[in-house]
Amino acid sequence: MEQEDKNGMLYTVDGSLNAVISHFYHIYHNGGAPVIKHLSPSLEMLLLFNFGTSIPISFNNSSSTKVIKKGCSVIGPLKQMLNYELNEGADSIVVNFRLSGFYSLFNVPLNNFDGQTVYNPDELTGKYSWHELYETLSEITDVKARLTIIADYVAHYIREMDAVVQPLIDGEHYFYNPATHPVKAIASDAKLTERTVQIRFQKYAGYSPKELLRFLRFKMVIAQLTNTQEKMPDMFEIVTAFNYHDQSHLIKDFQQFLGTTPQQFIKDLKGKEFFTVGSGPKSLDVIE
Repeated sequence: MEQEDKNGMLYTVDGSLNAVISHFYHIYHNGGAPVIKHLSPSLEMLLLFNFGTSIPISFNNSSSTKVIKKGCSVIGPLKQMLNYELNEGADSIVVNFRLSGFYSLFNVPLNNFDGQTVYNPDELTGKYSWHELYETLSEITDVKARLTIIADYVAHYIREMDAVVQPLIDGEHYFYNPATHPVKAIASDAKLTERTVQIRFQKYAGYSPKELLRFLRFKMVIAQLTNTQEKMPDMFEIVTAFNYHDQSHLIKDFQQFLGTTPQQFIKDLKGKEFFTVGSGPKSLDVIE
């Protein structure tokens, strides 16, 4: 089973905001030695409010490190494993956006977001000040109160979903049906060309339908490996079960998403501060 996160708490979202935000995640470290966490890719856009000590981050197996300082930052779409180090005094809130939720709030095309650059949200749009919101939140210590203020702020500034985005949202379920070609199905339902569907995914979500399909399969592989009790599962069985061409095809996905091999993942990451987005202990408090 996946390891329990002792430095995080997930807060679910309800009501109309749930169409934009999948969940909030509170990250903290109250004391002791530094802890390095590994977050599996999710393709989601992340909005971070850091109230505590600086958080060094890196991606996959890269030695290049960025630092999340106090303030508000944006990262995403999260296409590779995010490594982050929590030191004593760490205290951050992460807002996880749904498919086109980030675009609905910022009205910024996601085509050029590389997934690793740390952005200042105030430089993405001049319509409202995230710095002012951060300063307000800094004066509060109660986590639920902070989350409620963030939720109200987002709800106030969120734009109505563009009509051109709706076919992508309505057709999201096609990506979970292996018997269906999602792009063709969405194009047929919305009377669009397949090329139009692909372009809209890039603009409003920040990734292509092909990337989404590839990620969803890999996500199932990770779930299988994480939950199995076997010390070293048969990789040929994984290849067959998830319709990979061969073992090198599977390894290629591991290199792409995690920067490692399946065997090294099991040896170095499984059960060792490796987490998937949306997992972790859940608070009884629901944010609306």
